[in-house]
Amino acid sequence: MNNKQKFLQVAIDVPINQLFDYLPNEEPFSIGQYVTIPFGRRKLIGVICGISLSSNIHPSKLKSVINVDPEIIFDAPMFKLLTFVSEYYHYPIGQTIMSVVPSRLKKNLNQLRQFELIYQATPKLTKAFINQLPTRQLRIRKVAKELLNADLRQTDVMKLVSNWSECINQLEAYGCLKSKKYEPKVNVPTAEIPTLNDEQKSVINAITKKKGYQASLVFGVTGSGKTEVYMQLIEHILKEPKSQALILVPEINLTPQLENRFRTRFPNQKLVSLHSHLNDIERLDNWRKAKSGEASIIIGTRLAIFTPIPFIKIIIIDEEHDMSFKQQDGLRYHARDVAMVRAKNINIPIILGTATPSLESWHNAKRIDNKYNFLKLNYRAVKSASLPEIKTVLVNDKTKNGISRALVDAINDRLERKEQSLIFINRRGFAPTLFCSSCSWTAECKRCSSKLVVHRKVNRLKCHHCGHDQNIINQCPACDSMGLHPLGSGTQKVEEALNKLFPEASILRVDRDTTRSKKSLTSLHDRMNNREVDILVGTQMLAKGHDFPFLTLVGVLDADNALYSPDYRAPEKLFSQLIQVSGRAGRSNIKGQVLIQTAFPNNPLFEGIKKHDYEIFAQTLLQEREQMGLPPFSFTAILRVESKQLKHGEKFINDAANYATSLSNKVVIYDPVRPSIERLKGYERFQLFIQANARKDLKNLLRQWVTYLRKYPLANRVKWSIDVDPVEF
Repeated sequence: MNNKQKFLQVAIDVPINQLFDYLPNEEPFSIGQYVTIPFGRRKLIGVICGISLSSNIHPSKLKSVINVDPEIIFDAPMFKLLTFVSEYYHYPIGQTIMSVVPSRLKKNLNQLRQFELIYQATPKLTKAFINQLPTRQLRIRKVAKELLNADLRQTDVMKLVSNWSECINQLEAYGCLKSKKYEPKVNVPTAEIPTLNDEQKSVINAITKKKGYQASLVFGVTGSGKTEVYMQLIEHILKEPKSQALILVPEINLTPQLENRFRTRFPNQKLVSLHSHLNDIERLDNWRKAKSGEASIIIGTRLAIFTPIPFIKIIIIDEEHDMSFKQQDGLRYHARDVAMVRAKNINIPIILGTATPSLESWHNAKRIDNKYNFLKLNYRAVKSASLPEIKTVLVNDKTKNGISRALVDAINDRLERKEQSLIFINRRGFAPTLFCSSCSWTAECKRCSSKLVVHRKVNRLKCHHCGHDQNIINQCPACDSMGLHPLGSGTQKVEEALNKLFPEASILRVDRDTTRSKKSLTSLHDRMNNREVDILVGTQMLAKGHDFPFLTLVGVLDADNALYSPDYRAPEKLFSQLIQVSGRAGRSNIKGQVLIQTAFPNNPLFEGIKKHDYEIFAQTLLQEREQMGLPPFSFTAILRVESKQLKHGEKFINDAANYATSLSNKVVIYDPVRPSIERLKGYERFQLFIQANARKDLKNLLRQWVTYLRKYPLANRVKWSIDVDPVEF
């Protein structure tokens, strides 16, 4: 058997749903290793996914791999997960696998970060030895004398002499020094472990008493101590030898504060983070520490769910409801759902924590068969802290600068009491539109069917979809009028208005434009905790996860935009967002207040928010969804098509709809439509919504449909994708 020809089945990052056969070279090989292979005229990196004794292609026509790297990237359980993901989301297996491989490995740049060294003297280095050195070796003698007194970091030696590397090499040749990786000592303060309340104890006991796979929804009001529950569970898990824990957070801005809390709580455990603010070398380094088992705690955003973690014993999804867990391009996976499959495959518990569960998770927790373990935290963890008082404030066209009198008075009150305020508006820039008062012309992006956003501080008009950027114009191109005005409000305009209203206050704006650096979010927390900021102005980046003990007021502007959206998920998203941002107020022992500006103060959604009653709101929405046959009572997918040529996109989507209709009478095929942004980045867009009452019916149709679409003549002239379980419409 061993003498038979073996064939390597390799996954490659190409849009073809198959593995490619290659002949091995002389190097040892194993499933999970990455290889350099010839592909046409190119050299690509692939991953060995299988080893076979046969091939559909004659060996004489097969090429050999160029080289095999000894590192094994993925083990068998991870390949099982990736195969499931490829099949479920109908994405080519090679692209699925390669999309979760660290980018440096795909570029064959597999070296780790270059660490600084520290040099130490050996017993051979003595004063007598230094005196015997030739007098012409002045620099070597200088380094040796310093080394005799104390260990030297690499940077110290570089400052000491110009030809430092030659000096180090010579002393090493003499046997006078040794080197090791320099690891600075970090004085991590020991965190005081808070006393758990009865609710927290009950939740932890319910989770730890059962072994193996179990999905638990921890439904806790904002500030109820869910993070402390996570840490107690991880502490319990890490008592076992060779144990690792994975915590997923929806956005990068949640990572620094959570990471700091875990570091202070677990100073003796190796912790790594995985998110897009890391450079490629840092990410590969942390990925390898997780894969080797060196790191026992891994905190990351959605892509971290595919990290190889050999001793993983628990998965925690913080803010499980958040739409950021769904990838919106390429491999359109949902990290929460993939985490469920991973936990079940390897028989470990998974915890979903949130103050506003997704309706899918709420439905699963409330089902008669108890698909999820439902656990509840009704009160804030700090005994003296209570949920904030939430009020609606009626606004009209006379509201000055978009900020109501009631909100101005409330901010003034906080300034007098040396407390902090947060003004939330989910729109960055100065104004969303540049408008001509004479002819109603508006500035539009030439590549997208969307308005250009006014950024007045830099005197630019920007498209937030494609990145188009141009100078602000002063004269209307349609009627030559000079009456151009910014219409609407964004974070910059609100910041400007607040500076005029409160000239002596310290105001900080937090949005994507102001938080581009890695340290900006860490700096934000330091400044807030040191009470260097009086008023925060920001977008959804501030809506969740942050804990500012002196913040007692939240003001919400322009909340009405999402009330009458065509997206059936809009009420769920808005309720969640407003509850989350409201939860930033009064988290310590100071009572918090929330003022929501709206033209519809009696809307049932606002009534539910004022009562902090997610349960009634969720049940009402679920009843509506059930009556309309919408998720979670049905299963859906969207075919999205983009084309440079309008006619190509129209023909592709129409033929696709006709073929899908012929495949099954158990799946509803809706008419193709244009999305609200019909043109994006120069591409004309179309989408087709399909819906089934049974998942197996949808799965069967998709399998046949995708096969047809991949072979369709226009498939190479348009961009198309299948989005299974979509969250955006």
